[in-house]
Formats: sequence, structure tokens, C-alpha cells
Amino acid sequence: MWRLASNGQYSAKSAYEGLFLGSIPFRPWEKIWKTWAPPKCRFFLWLVAHNRCWTADRLAHRGLPHPERCPLCDQASEIIDHLLIGRVFTREFWFRFLSQVGLQSLSPQPTKLSFLDWWDRTTSVTSDIISHGINSLIILGAWTVWTHRNRCVFDGATPDIGRIVIIARDERKLWSLAGARGISLLTDPIQKARILELLLVAS
Repeated sequence: MWRLASNGQYSAKSAYEGLFLGSIPFRPWEKIWKTWAPPKCRFFLWLVAHNRCWTADRLAHRGLPHPERCPLCDQASEIIDHLLIGRVFTREFWFRFLSQVGLQSLSPQPTKLSFLDWWDRTTSVTSDIISHGINSLIILGAWTVWTHRNRCVFDGATPDIGRIVIIARDERKLWSLAGARGISLLTDPIQKARILELLLVAS
């Protein structure tokens, strides 16, 4: 008997809907798996949601070699929330990346400490394909930050905000051409105005 489904039968959907991390439900499963993005990017966000990325804090916990400070800011210890939204470098990236579609007001603020909470906030007031478009942008942005971090760690690259903004812009256009219709709609002035109005009401 599968206790997480009313009929007692196991299904992948009931597993995701009923999955618990300790006592916390796995909230972003639908944002990840039902949004247009390449599989490798969605899988990365699944790891983020489960705190399973090999950032310095997890390496240290297992006694493995790790950088003492974040490789992008060289100040704080590296954890996944800090990496994705907690440092000035990343917040500047999100502001400039979202500015490309006129949604810079959605960028994380210094008071936002949780990537998942910020993600939930930016998509909770919209629905259907617009929400999928914002989800795709967030998945793309997070993936871009992660791959840039890896180039700095493994290839000795220097953190470069201009470079990752250009990479994210070019990838956004390719994703739109490849089928991410929600991203294309975000460039519509009427849709952008609707999103911003909903966010203002929600705040």
C-alpha cells in the first residue's frame, strides 16, 4: 500500500506530490519538472531543492577538500543559497538578466536569504504559461551562475558579471527558439504590465 495516494497505488505524480524532506514538503517539484528547460538544468534545480549540490559546506561536512570562501565573492562561506542569490555578484546578475525582459523588479533583494522562497515568491502571483516562462528564466539564471562558478573553481576563471549576463541572454534566445514559449511571452509589454501589477497587489 502506498500511503501517499488515496487509492493506495504508487505513481510518480503521487511520489512528488507527497515527498517530504524531514517535515517540509518538496514544494518546487512542479516548477522544475513541468517547466520548459533542458533536462540537465531541471535536474540541477532538483539538486538545489534537495540541498545536494557539491558546494563548500557539503564538501566540508564530508571531510573533503573545499574552498574556504565563496569562489565568486571571496568573502562568505559557500552554501547554495549564498551562491544563487546571497551575494552582491549574483544579485547584480539577476537584476541585469531580468532587465533584458523588463522584469528587473523581480530580482532578489538583500533581505532574501532563501533561493527557494524567492523563486516561490516570483511565480506565485502568476499562472499558466506566464508562470512557466518565469520559471524557465529562473532555471536558466541559476544554471548559468552554477556553470560560471564551476569554471572559476575548476578552470581558474575570474568571476565576470558581464560575461555571464551575455551567456544567459544568448541562452534565453535559444531556449525561446527551441520551444520555451513562456519566455517569448515575457517580452510582450502587456504581459509584463500584468505581472508587475499582480506583484504589486501581492506585496
